Amino acid sequence: MNKELFVFLILALQGVCWWFGRRSGKGLTTQSDYYLGGRSIPFFPLMMTFIATQIGGGLILGSAEEAYSWGWWVLFYPVGQVLGLIGLSTGIGKRLTNYNVSTVAQIFEVFYQSKLLKRLVSILSIFSLFLILTAQVLASRKFMVSLSVDSDWLFFAFWGLLIAYTAIGGIKGVIATDVIQTGFFITVLLVAAGVALTAYPIAMPLESAFPATKISGWLFLPLLFTFIEQDMGQRCFAARSPSVLSKATFFGGITTLLITLIPVYFGVLGNQLNVERTAGGSFLMSTVVLTTSPTLAAFVGVAVLAAILSTANSLINAIGSNLSQDFFYSRSVGSARWLSGLIGIGAVFVSYLFTNIVDLMMQAYELSVVTLLVPLLAALFQKRTGYLPAALLSSLSGAVGYFLFRIVPCPIPTEIAAILLSLFGYIVSDRIAKTLSTSQTTPI
Repeated sequence: MNKELFVFLILALQGVCWWFGRRSGKGLTTQSDYYLGGRSIPFFPLMMTFIATQIGGGLILGSAEEAYSWGWWVLFYPVGQVLGLIGLSTGIGKRLTNYNVSTVAQIFEVFYQSKLLKRLVSILSIFSLFLILTAQVLASRKFMVSLSVDSDWLFFAFWGLLIAYTAIGGIKGVIATDVIQTGFFITVLLVAAGVALTAYPIAMPLESAFPATKISGWLFLPLLFTFIEQDMGQRCFAARSPSVLSKATFFGGITTLLITLIPVYFGVLGNQLNVERTAGGSFLMSTVVLTTSPTLAAFVGVAVLAAILSTANSLINAIGSNLSQDFFYSRSVGSARWLSGLIGIGAVFVSYLFTNIVDLMMQAYELSVVTLLVPLLAALFQKRTGYLPAALLSSLSGAVGYFLFRIVPCPIPTEIAAILLSLFGYIVSDRIAKTLSTSQTTPI
């Protein structure tokens, strides 16, 4: 790989993003502008930012890694995220926007009439998103090391640029840079796949036994997490109209699926060519280096980093939205910018405390899903005002299941069992509330 070209490209790309992010930050006067873009984001940039949020470096590198072992079975993982976007396009996204709120946690406050519940939900959201953000920072550092570009100044330079334009531009800056970075990594991956395919035909699926237990984690957790995560909800709230949101999520989902075919292809191809990665390296990059040119490999390396960064800036803005809108209630754009900057800087330094937080990140995914999914869906589909004890019992039941089924053997996947326990807790409490309400209104 051409390392000098790699360094030039990553700094140039982030420099361009800084310019567009700074330009997008002009004229922001309210936090609605800063976090929701005035609720006026049109179709194409909205679609691109949904793609950027879903296709992170973990999806690209992780898909290639797993495909090396399991072949095309690994498509269950991106399909989960794709189905999440499709679910938003078929009505769930519109139901989120019907509440006219700024954060997903505020839906709980409106429906269950509890500020305490809103704050608990927001804390869990912040915890999960910050872990994911820290994982993105850690992934970028490990990826650079795997390319033998182990430079602290370069690492701090491009993360400093990202934090700067994210803090200055708000959601409009995030979306503008998402369009640039997403367009870049889509183009580069398509070119790399085209070059490799001229010499190596599409690799056939591997004849290997695939563990069914992986399907649940790969498919259902990303799908369900899409409905409750703040960064996705924030984009739904920022859409110009429900019809724009439906089209953006649908075509974003289809594009996400098509793009993730590429790293899966390289993973399977790497297995068939018996590619050996370097210590701590990536099967994707090892295969790209073998099947393309040093120049194109440098572009692919930058494309992977662009995917990581385009996910990270969304997370910074989403965490800031939770903190500002659910706790601090400041209307100042300046305070929102400082908050975003501190979040980004904090994630960079916290990443040095870990060497591997992927398992912790996945557990954070699961804990959020099993505790929040059922009460959120009830808020989206029930017409009457919610019953607070039902939401609390549902969340508590999901949390109990989350820990219990790690100790007690369960015939079905643990996350599904915990969600069913959460649903049982909600139904029992809700039925009790209905019975009490009926008995109090029945004439004696």
